[in-house]
Amino acid sequence: MSKISIASAVPTNDLEIAKFLHQRFKMSLTGSQKKLSMGDRGFFYTCDLYGNDHVERETDIRDIISFFSGKKNPLLFLEIDDDQDWGDLDPDNLSEFSISEEEMINTLNSSKGLYE
Repeated sequence: MSKISIASAVPTNDLEIAKFLHQRFKMSLTGSQKKLSMGDRGFFYTCDLYGNDHVERETDIRDIISFFSGKKNPLLFLEIDDDQDWGDLDPDNLSEFSISEEEMINTLNSSKGLYE
């Protein structure tokens, strides 16, 4: 199992993106704006993949990718193993856990149809 965390790769104050996070994930509008303004330090979505709720998490991630892509706003994806904890990561070396959007999509595509 993998753990995924997502942030905007660059700081943004785009109100439409903040509204998307607010409406789609029930985040406060102010909280969404703060996370987005932090750029690659403002992780707004974290989940475990391949659990009982994998289909829902896959949909969430694909929706995030689609919306941010439409806004031409790059994303930062971090992936760690199930036995790792986010709090144990060195904030100055997060790049070693970074994966590209293409890798994230490939990960989701590789499990398509395996979970119902």
